[in-house]
Amino acid sequence: MRLFRLLFYYEYLHFKAARGLLLLTGLLLAAGLYGIYYGTAEVARQRQHLAELPDLGRHQVAELQTKFPGPADAGDIGYYHQNYALHHPTAWAGLALGQRDVNPYYLKLRLLGLQGQLYASENVNPAKALSGNFDLAFVLVYLFPLLIIALGFNLLSSEREQGILPLLLAQPVSATQLVIAKLAFRLAVVLGLGALLSALGLYWARVPLDGRVGLWLALGGLYCLFWFGVVLLVTAWQRSSSFNAVALLGAWLTLVVLVPSLLSVYVAAARPVPQGLALTIQQREAIHSGWDRPKDETMRQFFAHYPQYRDTTTIRERFVWRWYYAFQYLGDQSAAPLARAYATGQAQRHALAQQLVWLSPALSAQLSFNALAGTDLPAHLAFQQSATRYHDALRALYYPFLFDKIPFTHADYARLPTHSFTSPTDTGAAWAGLGQLLLSVGAVYGLGLTMLRGRAITPR
Repeated sequence: MRLFRLLFYYEYLHFKAARGLLLLTGLLLAAGLYGIYYGTAEVARQRQHLAELPDLGRHQVAELQTKFPGPADAGDIGYYHQNYALHHPTAWAGLALGQRDVNPYYLKLRLLGLQGQLYASENVNPAKALSGNFDLAFVLVYLFPLLIIALGFNLLSSEREQGILPLLLAQPVSATQLVIAKLAFRLAVVLGLGALLSALGLYWARVPLDGRVGLWLALGGLYCLFWFGVVLLVTAWQRSSSFNAVALLGAWLTLVVLVPSLLSVYVAAARPVPQGLALTIQQREAIHSGWDRPKDETMRQFFAHYPQYRDTTTIRERFVWRWYYAFQYLGDQSAAPLARAYATGQAQRHALAQQLVWLSPALSAQLSFNALAGTDLPAHLAFQQSATRYHDALRALYYPFLFDKIPFTHADYARLPTHSFTSPTDTGAAWAGLGQLLLSVGAVYGLGLTMLRGRAITPR
């Protein structure tokens, strides 16, 4: 043990003298701090925007009350009034933004057909969408392996190339002890940096201290352990420093970039889903055809879904709101099979990706962080389902006014339903990701130690 501590101390002295490694570690610390700032600032911006929407809704109500000072037709109110479906982030979202940067975090809903509104989002800068957002999870998953590679690519090869290795092996220390001591120091540096950034991120984002904190730290720690296992595996080949660097960078490129991209293409091909644009087109075509369809036919189809309004007055006018909203609803029904196929297909894609993440620990870690933060695909699908139920509640409020010809008064605005949805945290998926990382760590260390012991470390 004393010899191990001595080797650990000498590694510390070597690290302190290597200005390039100190600079790289400092840069990664700065990148992590920026990732924490960017993620938490983005979530704060979204929270502020969401907090302003109820006031905007009250302002719109005031405008409608001015526009319709007396009892009004509910069809006018339903057409002009915008209702907001709000998707609130969890406290963890600032550490792993996930899909909150590509999917809308609120929806403007009117009494019109739902599908065209459900897949609408604000325009975003395509360059920003291409580059993605920068958060702490990104730093841990994509940049930490590069630091590990810089620290470990010449674990033994530098001593061999400088002629120092024979002197080290002449001491009462085995080659395995030497490698483990070197790995232990580098592991302490990386895990210490990861723990520091995680602690700062948790404090900055005001994350509640519960079991999820330990799960986050375990995910980050196991992911770093995996990459040190890759370093051990490459070191066991006993090749030159340049070869080790190229091999490790190739492993990073394969596991972090190439495999996730190929898996994305495969999952999209294996689980095809209709696009939101196709849903919108299908719905709009059905709605536009409603203008030319006989009113009796439209109402007969509508009453099949709402038989309680079958005894309402026959429509003889050229235009009435209840007929307009009836074919809006039928347009939604025509697109319902596509909508169900879309939601089911997206869920199946996510399930298939979860089954294949063992091929890429980077993807496993990223999906686990997103699940822990409530920013993954299932959270967005749950928000869409919640918004659909909210739109149903709006219909349930307006339809009696429309079909029973009840005037809509100023007092009725208070009856309008509101919506609020907070992303659920999927700790089950995070635990599953932790198990997959544990298996990957066990496999790479088992293979690396086997190769290290099976091959005698030579001075040259």
